[in-house]
Amino acid sequence: METLFGTDGIRGRAYDEPLDENTVRRLGVALAKDLALQFPQPRILLAGDTRASTTDLARWLASSFQATGGTVRWAGVLPTPAVSHFLRKDECAAGVVISASHNPAEDNGIKILGPEGEKLADEIERHIESQIAEVSPREGPDLPVVDRSFGDQYLELLVASHATEQPLSGLHIVVDAANGAGSAFARPLLDRLGAQVSTIATDPDGYNINSDCGATAPQRLAETVLELGADGGLALDGDADRAVLVDETGSVLDGDDILLAWARKLQHDGGLPGGRVVATVMSNFGLEQALFNDGMGIIRCSVGDREVWMTMKEQGATLGGEQSGHIICSHYGVSGDGLLTGTHLLAIAADRGIPISDLSDIVRLPQILINVPVSQKLPFEEVPQVSSELAEANRLLEKRGRVLLRYSGTERLARVMVEGEDGDEIQTLADRIAEAIRSELG
Repeated sequence: METLFGTDGIRGRAYDEPLDENTVRRLGVALAKDLALQFPQPRILLAGDTRASTTDLARWLASSFQATGGTVRWAGVLPTPAVSHFLRKDECAAGVVISASHNPAEDNGIKILGPEGEKLADEIERHIESQIAEVSPREGPDLPVVDRSFGDQYLELLVASHATEQPLSGLHIVVDAANGAGSAFARPLLDRLGAQVSTIATDPDGYNINSDCGATAPQRLAETVLELGADGGLALDGDADRAVLVDETGSVLDGDDILLAWARKLQHDGGLPGGRVVATVMSNFGLEQALFNDGMGIIRCSVGDREVWMTMKEQGATLGGEQSGHIICSHYGVSGDGLLTGTHLLAIAADRGIPISDLSDIVRLPQILINVPVSQKLPFEEVPQVSSELAEANRLLEKRGRVLLRYSGTERLARVMVEGEDGDEIQTLADRIAEAIRSELG
């Protein structure tokens, strides 16, 4: 069997292997057996996003998990970060979220979180994966009744994370919930925090999640902010663990901008030990320069919010994240939370009495990112044409830029990132590398 777990759990086309009924039921059995090694009669907290396929996958996994001696608490539609928060308080052996995050509606996925709310370590995922082929699918009780108290508790947790009442008073904010798991929470939360709220993409129908909306497609949000003359906008992704902002001019503030603004706030408040921020290799050099100018530093890590969190723990950092909008602040949790991140950044602007556009002044080095569909994921250095183009790009950009090639951990994509001083030059280099990948691996 091909490796199941990527950088963000198991992901693929719903109802196709590995998200077919047989494999998901076997996963439920393997998970129950693995957890039983440490937790007698293990219990999991199960939730999912708004995809039409989510309930089926949840039912298959819950049934086989219960048939193998475990118990299930079913929270229904709930953001991934909510499950992470509750695991730190609850006596569950693990959390399982049925979601494909920012992927289109026909995809789905299964994320497994440990009892402390963190994504499982690679070795634990590999062990569970090795057991899947050894077990048989089982059928047990159906999903329990949805416990809707989790949603109410999550909203209260988000409100309580703010030090003052109604910190967004005076702001008109447009929220784009990507028709995903944050749809039911976005307006009530911002209402409670004092904002005037307008919403788009908060009416999920099972098939419109991430469809031309959300954190990966904020253009409609930007247009709506301008049409309404709002102070800004907040965009989530399908499972609400990432956030990007739109300022009053319609410009997008991504994870780099958010990291800079939050780092400055924490540094001022004495909440950024060592003055260091964790960011992935994808973050723009402009973030590094802006932090340096303010007496702060950056620690680079591999791509993925799990890698960000592991590096934060190792380095004793309290803030880290990705350009995509996965931001982790350990003062509030161990995973990215789009609603928490977004409202805290908006609160910084409101508290300082500044427009959202003033939250960041990063001067970005031009950066080109191209996603190339691939049929196989061979090491780039073993593909002659790709290796040759990469070597030539590195030679031309020496000390003036950088090239990063990597495969997506959740999709059959190669990601080409080229950063440098000359936009035309890096576009040409990125196109040449991308074409070599298409030719050899597409």
